Amino acid sequence: MGRHFYSEVHIQSPLHQVLAAFWQRYPNPYSTHVLTEDVLYREVTPGNHLLSRRLLTKTNRLPGWAECIFPAHSARAVYVLEDSIVDPEANTLIVKTWNLNHNTMMVRP
Repeated sequence: MGRHFYSEVHIQSPLHQVLAAFWQRYPNPYSTHVLTEDVLYREVTPGNHLLSRRLLTKTNRLPGWAECIFPAHSARAVYVLEDSIVDPEANTLIVKTWNLNHNTMMVRP
């Protein structure tokens, strides 16, 4: 069973500004760990919701404890699946992400 994290943020800005920032966040010089961002699926539903599914490829240095477990030549790329739903009537953006590489191994402190 995987672990999960939930966070809810209320941003006091117009929805069009929030969406512009969300859709244009990569690439940028401060997030060089994000290698690729690909749209896999996008649809406007009959209820006027925008559904999107994107695949992001990221890379990060492993934590010190993990470097002694995983070989130095092992892949450092991590794939993240991101689903988003924009509801312009409710003024909401809902985003869910899944780490596809490390979904079966989680270490508890």
